Amino acid sequence: MDNQLNEDRLAFAEELEEVALQLSMLDTSLELAEQLDQVTAEYERLSMTAEMYAWQDVVAVVNWVQTSLTTNSAPELLEQGKYFGWLEMTALVLREPDELGHLPMLTAELMDFTWPEALDPQLLQQFLLTLRASGQANLEETAETSLSPSTELAFAADVHPELLAAYLAETPGHITEAARLIRVLAKGDSRLEQQRHASRLVHTIKGSSGVVGVEPIANFTHQLEDLLDAAALQTLPAGLGSILEAAADCLEALFDHLKAGTGLPEEYAELNHQLKEWKERLEQETSEDDAGDDALKLTPVVKLPSFITEHTAEAIESIEASSEDELLDEDESLPLTSTVLHSGAASVAVNEERVGRLLSLTGELISSSSQSAELLQQSNRMGKQLYQHDEQIRQRLDELETAIEHQAQRQTKGSKATQKEGPTLDELELESYSDLVSANNLLMEAAADSHELVQSLQQMMRRLMDELYQQQRIQRQLSEAVLSMRLTPVSTLLPRLERIVRETCRKTAKKAEIEIQGQHLQVDADILKGVTDPLLHLLRNAVDHGIEAPEARVAAGKPETGKITLTFARRGNHISLSLEDDGAGMNLERIRARGLERGLIQADTPLAEESLLNLVMQPGFSTRDEVSEVSGRGVGMDVVQAAIEKLRGSVKLHSQAGLGTKIVLDLPQTLISTHALVVRAGEHWVAIPADSIEQVLYVAADESIDDHGVWRIHTNRYQLPVESLAQLLHWPAAAVNIQQGHTLLIIRSEKGAHALYANEVLPSRDIVIKNLASWLGYLPGIQGACILANGTVAPVLDMLRLVRDLEDGKIQLQAADEVKTVELNKTASTILVVDDSLSNRKALRLSLEGMGHVVHTAVDGLDALQIMNTTPVDMVLTDMEMPRMNGLEMTQAIRIWPEMKDLPVIMITSRSTRKHRDLAEQAGVDGYLTKPVQTTALQEQIKKWLDTQLAII
Repeated sequence: MDNQLNEDRLAFAEELEEVALQLSMLDTSLELAEQLDQVTAEYERLSMTAEMYAWQDVVAVVNWVQTSLTTNSAPELLEQGKYFGWLEMTALVLREPDELGHLPMLTAELMDFTWPEALDPQLLQQFLLTLRASGQANLEETAETSLSPSTELAFAADVHPELLAAYLAETPGHITEAARLIRVLAKGDSRLEQQRHASRLVHTIKGSSGVVGVEPIANFTHQLEDLLDAAALQTLPAGLGSILEAAADCLEALFDHLKAGTGLPEEYAELNHQLKEWKERLEQETSEDDAGDDALKLTPVVKLPSFITEHTAEAIESIEASSEDELLDEDESLPLTSTVLHSGAASVAVNEERVGRLLSLTGELISSSSQSAELLQQSNRMGKQLYQHDEQIRQRLDELETAIEHQAQRQTKGSKATQKEGPTLDELELESYSDLVSANNLLMEAAADSHELVQSLQQMMRRLMDELYQQQRIQRQLSEAVLSMRLTPVSTLLPRLERIVRETCRKTAKKAEIEIQGQHLQVDADILKGVTDPLLHLLRNAVDHGIEAPEARVAAGKPETGKITLTFARRGNHISLSLEDDGAGMNLERIRARGLERGLIQADTPLAEESLLNLVMQPGFSTRDEVSEVSGRGVGMDVVQAAIEKLRGSVKLHSQAGLGTKIVLDLPQTLISTHALVVRAGEHWVAIPADSIEQVLYVAADESIDDHGVWRIHTNRYQLPVESLAQLLHWPAAAVNIQQGHTLLIIRSEKGAHALYANEVLPSRDIVIKNLASWLGYLPGIQGACILANGTVAPVLDMLRLVRDLEDGKIQLQAADEVKTVELNKTASTILVVDDSLSNRKALRLSLEGMGHVVHTAVDGLDALQIMNTTPVDMVLTDMEMPRMNGLEMTQAIRIWPEMKDLPVIMITSRSTRKHRDLAEQAGVDGYLTKPVQTTALQEQIKKWLDTQLAII
């Protein structure tokens, strides 16, 4: 029987190839109608052959293709070879049924947008099932052998782009639902249908992953599916529950690592082995005549990805065997997502890239609208000036007309007095007088016409202003509508957040549970994506650093299981995230000791609790003495703070010894646009988001006080010193005359209010914030840039961060030239060591400190630029190859930095070829040393370039 089936398949493949050959060799010199007639004849012959083999699904597809022959798309389809292309691929599938890569190509060909009418999905599914079922024996054998273990977590190099896109769109939902059901099974109180559904989902994930070439996921789900099919798991043996829960977490982690490209999870190999052992153990314990065993066996008819065959044969049989009511009675806890997974609800899948493009266009529309508003206001002002000018012309014409009339009267009187003597005016004078009157009358008429035109222009300007306001209103509604397409509920993060707590508990032998409040809050996808990694890091810290061991909690009178509460809330135009645990809190004494050890604070300097807590956000700061899988590497809260600041947010820490720690993240609602004031600081224009300004305050001259050279204001609400915004930004600015009224900006931080003076304040407007280049991302107090109405690019200030830096002493109210003077008075040189190797950084640091230098270290180029923004340095020693930003890129950034362009840069690398030396020279590197570097050679280079720097200054 199998031989006959194989012969029929090969015979039909030959028939398909014959038809494809005839269609590919059509005589193009014939008329289009004649060519289409030949295609029709070949298809009719193919249809009869398919009916002879009783392949009705193939007949249906042939009939579908034939319907396009009578449409306007037929010439294009004929020219592109569509009429024979799908036949060749179908023959290839029949000849090589064990090659999984052929099926996606055939699917893409039949679903091509060129076909005038889309192929019915059910028909496509049955067609593919027919083709694959004909080679089922070979397919099953291949599927089993293709699931061999692989250590490479990546997609196949030749995977079809459309197939990959479909996999990425569908698989996350399947994995989330499968993991949820497996966790239900792990509790030991599951129902039979839940186990069946979990097995079907795992089987779908296995087939999909196999098709796109992700063998580790396919292998892992293969073992997991075998375990789920081995026995009824409504009552779990001891120890299996923890394995299933770990397997659910590992399944989700596999997909996360696949997208991130970070390799296999650490627990993958061990869990894979444990799943296999448990499967064998359950099979031995289960009797052959167990009634539930037959019900649980889920032998697939075909191994196709679910985005090609949404209902496999066993799923259809399962649905037919059980009514909908029975399923609901059997498992009322199934979520809505699982019941509508394959529903026919009307919906449109929108590509994320397309939504991003819409948002970008919306942002450009906002910029264009702001520019139009500015130009219209300028035109309105010019219209008013034109009206005033027109009134002046009319006034002068009235004066001219009066003068002419007076002259005429004088001439009339003179003529009467000399009438007896004869006429005194000759014909030429009379003609000139008549011309003057005529010219005046013409000017009066032109002035009247001009006046009407000016009035019409002003009416048109008013109408344009009304239309612009209407357009801006619609534009804001459009922006909100497009933005709502990117809104994502916080609940989508729940599985990952809960999983990271469980994984950290397993690694640290602690017990903790997480409670998430406000999970239905809708958040911008960019904000949610950007805050995910910081949240995961904070949750790891909460378990590892905060929650005590179970025995310690019991001894302290606390429940054995720690509690972590994560709250999402909206605060005006901001999103607030609060993470609170009931652990031991932060050890302030240990933080102080580590700060003293690293030279971050002085022993005789008293620090408030808030300042001590902020030390943990310093790069490389860690209170752990040993490195574990979870912490102690010195990469912690500084990474969190950098990620949150990149989102234009802030981090606040609160801790009480023995009671726990609370971390509050404040983030903007959106990163696309904002309402802002445009102000002039010195000679430069800057934009300040309106939500960071408490008040725009006008102070009269009598409310300003000169307090020994310090400008202070004294109003009913504010008694504050006034700080110049230009001086805060280290820009030159002229002295301010406080004997007259001024407009000030009131900025409030956690410590109090600040009054800032700007040289000029323009009306508020909507701006679109553009991201800066990566090497500019850490400029202090700069969120990004925007384009003003006149086309000028202006920086967008983060006023809260600037004010906090001023309060913390990180920036001073002094001019840029004063900074250079301070640097020249330093007795010791400050050197920044940039290297991603911890051992290299420590070795260089010890060596340089032995030479008498002050040393700072950075892990890569971006970290170095951030340090240089806040810490003056005299020289940079850098490695060449580093993550995020290498030494060459960092040097290029320094060379185009006006204040740092002459800073000596010495590269210390293991690369010694001429090519690498030339690249370093092109980037602007001053000195080049190869590892291992000799101390004397290093000392000579440092002295040489420091002396050169002093000569330049």
